[in-house]
Amino acid sequence: CLMIVALLVLAGPQQLGKPTTRRKMTNIEFCVDISGSMTASFGDGSRYDASMEAINTFLDFRTGDAFGLTFFGNSVLHWTPLTVDGSAIRCAPPYMRPENAPRGFGRTEIGKALLACQRRLVQQADTGDRMIVLVSDGFSSDLSGGKADEISRQLKDNDISVYAIHISETSIPNEIINIASYTGGDVFNPGDDDALKSVFQDIDQMRAAELEK
Repeated sequence: CLMIVALLVLAGPQQLGKPTTRRKMTNIEFCVDISGSMTASFGDGSRYDASMEAINTFLDFRTGDAFGLTFFGNSVLHWTPLTVDGSAIRCAPPYMRPENAPRGFGRTEIGKALLACQRRLVQQADTGDRMIVLVSDGFSSDLSGGKADEISRQLKDNDISVYAIHISETSIPNEIINIASYTGGDVFNPGDDDALKSVFQDIDQMRAAELEK
């Protein structure tokens, strides 16, 4: 009898309740072009300045997601791993400005950068959705000759959506449009820095945080 009483005390009270929900994490890798053309004027600063400012704003209304940051030109540099702490991304702009970038970042190789971001998401994002936000202003020769289609298939097979922001007055390359479309993402061509901020709001609405019981 004493053992039964002790077990009941240790078990504690139990009660029925409504199912609880939690936010389903989205793993977002920012892939930012720091080639020489990103120094061109855009708003009150450069294309790079406007891009990083918009990304920092995006961090504020995606609280709870995991973010990573990759810079690229014709080389690739992973700046931060996937993390829910956005402070490292917020501190990055002064250090990786195109003017300060090391050698090997002057040109644009988007294909190489997307594949590098894909490997990172596959390795680090075990749960939740996977997304790449590509910010670039140029054409990439390493997407020609059917390479864009091959990269699209790899990304889709790994459940990675690409949202591409073409921060230039030029038309968006067809290869970028096809990659975004095939992976379930979208493409944007903001004409000024205000439109660029709106683009990130659109992405937030298109990929709203999911809840799971």
